[in-house]
Amino acid sequence: MSFISAAWDASSHRADAQQYFFRVQGVPDGTLAVKDFSGSDHGLSQDYCFTINLFSESFLDVGLAVGRKGTLEMAWEGRMLPLHGVVSEISYVGEAVGGHAYVVRLNSVLHPLKLRRDNRVFLNTTAPQIIEEILQGAGFSETDYELELDGDYPFREFVVQYDESDWDFLLRICAHVGIFFRFSQNGEGVRIVFHDRVDDLPACACGELLYEVQSGTRRGRETVFALRERSNLLSAQVELKDYNDQTPEAHLSAHASSSGGNGRDYRYGEHFLDLEQGQQLARMRGQLLDWQRRTLVAETDCRALAPGEILSITGHSDEGLNGDYLIVELEHDGDQSAGFAFGDSGKGMSYRNRLLLTRAGTPYRPPLPAARPMHGLLTARIETTGGEYAYLDEQGRYRLRTDFDLSETAPGEASHPVRMVQPYAGRDYGFHFPLHAGTEVVISCVNGDLDRPVILGALPNPDTPTPVTSANRTQNILRTWGGNELLMDDRAGREKTELFTRERKNILSLDADCDGHRVRLASEEGEMEVYAAKTMLLESGDSQFVEVGKDQIVTVENAQRLMTRTGEIEQQAATDIRMKAGENILMQSDRQDIEMRSGRDLVAEVGRNLSMEVRSEDFDLQVTQGKISINAARAITVTGQGGGAIRIGQSGGGIEITAGGDVIISGGSVEVNAGMISLKGGKIGSN
Repeated sequence: MSFISAAWDASSHRADAQQYFFRVQGVPDGTLAVKDFSGSDHGLSQDYCFTINLFSESFLDVGLAVGRKGTLEMAWEGRMLPLHGVVSEISYVGEAVGGHAYVVRLNSVLHPLKLRRDNRVFLNTTAPQIIEEILQGAGFSETDYELELDGDYPFREFVVQYDESDWDFLLRICAHVGIFFRFSQNGEGVRIVFHDRVDDLPACACGELLYEVQSGTRRGRETVFALRERSNLLSAQVELKDYNDQTPEAHLSAHASSSGGNGRDYRYGEHFLDLEQGQQLARMRGQLLDWQRRTLVAETDCRALAPGEILSITGHSDEGLNGDYLIVELEHDGDQSAGFAFGDSGKGMSYRNRLLLTRAGTPYRPPLPAARPMHGLLTARIETTGGEYAYLDEQGRYRLRTDFDLSETAPGEASHPVRMVQPYAGRDYGFHFPLHAGTEVVISCVNGDLDRPVILGALPNPDTPTPVTSANRTQNILRTWGGNELLMDDRAGREKTELFTRERKNILSLDADCDGHRVRLASEEGEMEVYAAKTMLLESGDSQFVEVGKDQIVTVENAQRLMTRTGEIEQQAATDIRMKAGENILMQSDRQDIEMRSGRDLVAEVGRNLSMEVRSEDFDLQVTQGKISINAARAITVTGQGGGAIRIGQSGGGIEITAGGDVIISGGSVEVNAGMISLKGGKIGSN
């Protein structure tokens, strides 16, 4: 029987027979024989890697094996211990005695996650939900993994995977909340198990191992033959601080400390929204340091060990080193190359491993990956749930879709509400020009954290061009989506500023043209209202013209005065001019005349008395063509003060009352008619 045939004799697992086997999906069993192997990175939350030297009597097409499922099996206690994985690399070394030599690299079933690089956004989700989405997106079914988690995981509003492999993203999400994973192997396959407590971890299949120093003699059982304790100086305190923009007044600070160590591990921006979440994270960061303060490195020849299992060590002379330990990581070395030289009875077949251990019961947290701050800028598009206006929430925040996002989520659901940087902001005041759907924006990240984006501003492109181009490079323009515009033109000698609405229907123009400065305020189709709560001054260095298409109404609460300093005042109407006052109307000329002229009638109606007074000169009342009628319901009195005669005359006849009070009646003839005539006097004379 050849060595390979003996290797796959299912009925024989003798101690002097082959102990290590390797199978690849699609390659017939018995094709490959294991010479030796080494394994590294076989630990909690790690992608183990086994380098296996193989021999085959027949030639193998390496292209058929890479990417396939592979299994390394080790014989132990009459049964096989499988280690399942993915063939990530296979190399043909060359011809060997009786066949061909190959080197295979076997990684964990999660290794393909390193080959998947993505850019995506997760909204309002928890760490366990993200873990499941990563795994299911990579083709794992719900039976391929298990979440044995006891903690409460807060919802994260916005989580970004950017230019990051699914593997790195998975490690980052798990480590942030203290979740670690291991691989549970059996003959049926492998299952990925996620934990957040060491109390849920299983014991090793071997139960306990006796510590026994190597003596050179053959041992009849598996033992721990080397045990070294290691102590590390780490930070004594953990301090976390964060800022929640929804509760800006809250002081978010959390602490955790240990009895050993030195210094403080201070971290800012760990994503906690309140003090309770902060304390939970601080405690986890402290636990991450604590399990590393005191560890052990052990060497054994036991094949039935795996990371994430509890190993019990006994028999050490130092009782303090005996007890239960959590296996954090293993390194493997297996060799059965002697069988290729000596056949089935070859001796020297060996196995040994090195273990990193920490005391069982000590909370374990996986190491935090190095931060990957995003110090550059990213582009995105403003989204809306309908219409052309942007989706703004009650705080004026936007929904956007980053250009790297390949998801097909509904509009407005590709991001959480994102704040936009403004040049000026405060309580009940600030600056904000709303962006509209489809606007390209540039975003940055607070403290380089992609999970905390802010909008820095808008970017023009051919679909949304800038209002200033080479065609109007002297203009400074602020134009809104509705066509409202502030234009400031800096052309030398033709400077101007204009403020107007769409199509210039309402405009304020300040023109500083070198040929003449002009200001124009106009409403081409609507109304205009000018209001001042106090004094309003309108002043013109030259003429002022007021043109009204229809009526002009001036309402003054108190007094109104119209005054010129050197010229005249003229009021002209196409029809009537009416002057009306609730009390008096006073017309006064200090130095010259007041003239009232009427093309037709002059009518004066007085509710009570009419008084006309001439203080120093004459009073003339003249009708050139018509008559004068004086009509009174009661008496008519004409009185002089003795400064001259009172005369009523016509065509040589008349009545005169002299200054002395005499009455003279003259005329060509005088006729007195009455029912009775009485003449009385102290003396009656005749000529």
